[in-house]
Amino acid sequence: MIAEQIQTSRNLPRQRGKAAATLELEAAIHRIVRERHPITVRGVCYALFTAGLIPDMSTGSTQRVSRVMTAMRESDALDWTLIVDGSRAVERINAWRDTGSLIRAAVQQYRRDYWQDQPALVEVWSEKSTVQGVLAPVLDEFGVTFRVMKGFGSFTAVRQAAEDSLDLPDDRDAIALYIGDWDPSGLYMSEVDLPRRLERYGSSWDFKRIALVRDDLNRLPHFPAATKAGDARASWYASATSAEPSKCWELDAMDPNDLRARVRDAVTGYIDADAWRHAVQIERTEVESMKHFHAAWNSRLGGHDGERP
Repeated sequence: MIAEQIQTSRNLPRQRGKAAATLELEAAIHRIVRERHPITVRGVCYALFTAGLIPDMSTGSTQRVSRVMTAMRESDALDWTLIVDGSRAVERINAWRDTGSLIRAAVQQYRRDYWQDQPALVEVWSEKSTVQGVLAPVLDEFGVTFRVMKGFGSFTAVRQAAEDSLDLPDDRDAIALYIGDWDPSGLYMSEVDLPRRLERYGSSWDFKRIALVRDDLNRLPHFPAATKAGDARASWYASATSAEPSKCWELDAMDPNDLRARVRDAVTGYIDADAWRHAVQIERTEVESMKHFHAAWNSRLGGHDGERP
């Protein structure tokens, strides 16, 4: 247990200006991040709450953890690159110093679309952008598209998703793996709203919720459904979840390692392994060809990796 493993911190000399409770919290944060990264600040808070190291998931408790983690990262006591925040992504325009730089980047970054040779196209959809960074290792490994349906997806977002599925040949399946909260809006979105709208737009997506699912709930901390009383879907939620109508669960409460494993298993379940290996071999051949072209380009420019001045 995290609480047991940080016991040794009580025996260490207290750092100047820091209370024992803060030192214990920092030790626990280090362990959580080391075991579960990439992880969000809220994910760390849930792990601390589950271990009994913060009293609740109230704003006061989570803001205290956030302040401690900010101080740890600013002092380089905690590797800031292990903490992800998908809600504040940076978008940059691609620009190049010269044509040689562009070719070199193309060689380094080229990745074949392995899914074009697969019987199914698989995407991961979520109601929240914050989880994208948590899932990045799996999304990058398999080249999976990630769609964010913030709140209730706009007409444009859902219609575009539907149109994308219709671009596939008739002999290929379109699989949308959905992850989200188990609360009035999160559940209604996956069980009613998105399936209904996708059908209305003629979509061919096979829509599957893979997290959170009912089997996850007993293992995760929850919060009172009363806090969502103002949600227009509150009454629907109470009737649709008769087993636990008074409780709600956040996706952030799930151990990121478990969530990544869940998504990886779901994605690989649709992969034709032979076709995948063949695509990898083709990619290697293509990259070698690109390297030869890059070398020839440099030679033409007199050995300079770029245009002549």
